[in-house]
Amino acid sequence: MSKQRSIDNPEALFRKLERSFYRREAYGDNQIDWVFDVAVTAWHLVDWVARERSGHQAPAVQATQDQLKARCAELAVCEQVCNGAKHFILDNPKLAPFSVAGDVRATDDRIGISRDVVPGVESVDVILTPLVRITDRDGQTWEAIDLFHKVLASWRAELGLGNS
Repeated sequence: MSKQRSIDNPEALFRKLERSFYRREAYGDNQIDWVFDVAVTAWHLVDWVARERSGHQAPAVQATQDQLKARCAELAVCEQVCNGAKHFILDNPKLAPFSVAGDVRATDDRIGISRDVVPGVESVDVILTPLVRITDRDGQTWEAIDLFHKVLASWRAELGLGNS
């Protein structure tokens, strides 16, 4: 595998999204930080795809956003988290009444991350971290880990990348 030199196209930004997703363990008890990092990258990828697909013309960002959210409802939740992180409380009628202060929260529940203790040996270590739940503007509650698995799968399909 070659070393990354820059993030200069949608696939490179997607690979950054994957790396952020798989670094969950490094965030430890700060899983809300992980949620913000992954959601922001997942949502910003929309702009990159819109620009790439528009060629030399002004990108139709809104149309691309609408199309991608129609194909992946979880991406709309990333939009709310991303913009909520930027604005604290959303007053945009399309996104309100989402609030990162109340709608993105770590729970007392724990979720495991399994990893090989010694690569190639059948022993697994499980690290428990707080489970984060996101309640979207419509009142639906999502477990962040499940939401992001679906977002990654959607982006892989959208970009024609297959499983990595």
